[in-house]
Formats: sequence, structure tokens, C-alpha cells
Amino acid sequence: MTSEEVAGLSKIRRKRLWIWFWMISFLPALWIAKSAIPLRGAGLSINIIWAIGYFGSMAREVLSSCPRCGGLFFSTDKSPSIRNVFANKCMQCGLPLKAERVIYPSLE
Repeated sequence: MTSEEVAGLSKIRRKRLWIWFWMISFLPALWIAKSAIPLRGAGLSINIIWAIGYFGSMAREVLSSCPRCGGLFFSTDKSPSIRNVFANKCMQCGLPLKAERVIYPSLE
């Protein structure tokens, strides 16, 4: 596995961490906003900010390209798809997301 592939895979893993951050932070952020800000629209504003962050992170990950084949990492064809967004390998060439999961490193 080349250093460019390792760097590309680490970028994809970092984008996945942002998706998990937005998924986990929704309820605590909403609860803090509702309890700290007495305004009636505080929950709505936090919800809008959260939705922008979540969908932006999701779009960044869906549009990630594979460092080996150059195709979309999470798509089985050339169009973006969120169906395989939590896949552990490239849907086109089979490159595993974690470098230690390469079975035959001598054949890489």
C-alpha cells in the first residue's frame, strides 16, 4: 500500500468521524440550547445548524474518492449514493478502509 493510499484512507476515516460527531452531538446540543437559552426558537436554530453540519459532512464522505482506483469510495457505480456510506472497503476496487486489514500486502 502506497503512502498516497494511506493518506487518502485516513482522510476518509476522518470524514467518517465527523459524521459520528454530528450524530452523537444532536441530543446533547439540543438539550443544552433549550436549557441555557430561554428563547423559544433556540431549539430550532440549533437544529438548523446541526442539520447543515450533518448533511455537509455526509456529502463530503459520499463524494470521497478512492485513493487507489479514483472512483467514488462508497458507490458501486459512478453516481454518489448514501446506501453504502458505512462500508469498510471501496465498493469498486475493494481497498479496505483500514490499512491493517489488507490480507496480502505483498500483492499490493
